[in-house]
Amino acid sequence: MYDFIKNMWIMRKYAEINISNCVDKAYITQEQANTIMTMEQVTTTTTTTS
Repeated sequence: MYDFIKNMWIMRKYAEINISNCVDKAYITQEQANTIMTMEQVTTTTTTTS
């Protein structure tokens, strides 16, 4: 479950509240949540087409 939540964080599908909810539901530990939230997330870019 940790890897899934980590990947959701990296891809910006989960916000901090989602990570906190995962701790509340005992999917991951608080230490794991802290580690995840220090990881870099992907940057989004917008492109325009003409």
